[in-house]
Amino acid sequence: MRITCPDCLAQFEVPDGAIKDSGRKLRCGQCKHQWHQLPVPDPIEVPTEKITAATEIEDLKLNIQDSNDAFQAPPIPAKQDLAQNKNNQKSTFPISLTLVIILIITTIFGAIYGRSQIVDYAPATSLLYDKLGLHIPVPGEYLIIKNVGVWRENRGGMEVLAVKGELYNPKEIIQEVPIIKGSEVDIAGRVLATESFIPEAATLLPNETIKFEYQTPFPDEKTVSVIITFSDEKRSSHLGY
Repeated sequence: MRITCPDCLAQFEVPDGAIKDSGRKLRCGQCKHQWHQLPVPDPIEVPTEKITAATEIEDLKLNIQDSNDAFQAPPIPAKQDLAQNKNNQKSTFPISLTLVIILIITTIFGAIYGRSQIVDYAPATSLLYDKLGLHIPVPGEYLIIKNVGVWRENRGGMEVLAVKGELYNPKEIIQEVPIIKGSEVDIAGRVLATESFIPEAATLLPNETIKFEYQTPFPDEKTVSVIITFSDEKRSSHLGY
């Protein structure tokens, strides 16, 4: 029985009885086309040129499959394709790793050189920096407050609380002078009021001493002492005297 591929028109000889009345699934050995073939009742006249073409490809075999057979699996990629995919994966990996390393390094340097801003935003992080040996000085940490005097006096019929003192720089470096904060406390140590002011000098030279003074009108009658400390406020504040 002679069968013709409906796609490329190649012809093949099939043994009689190979194709039953219900037909079978065939696959062309030349173009791999698949189709369902019914029995051919009568010989088919084939043009000479088609017979010649069939003769030239007589080394090709017709693959016959039952109707329940699965189609051919996808072709396996060539070795050069696999090698190319592997090279693409290798080239992508170093780029991603490099970006991660750059991000980590940038984060570390930002955490070190921007630690003052970080501590201003989250003061609790100063403990972590201290453990890492990256101590961040607090305002006025290396300055000394001394010779503080506090008294009440009457000025033009108004009672005021007068505070005087000195700031001393014991270091061999120039230091910034932060805002000074005075807290009025009662006999039990409770803070009753707080007054902040900006010293006139913005910096202190090594071993330099400056004086400061401020007055608070109408102090609380329960005030028994004043505690002088440094404020975390920036000197751009409107406070001052």
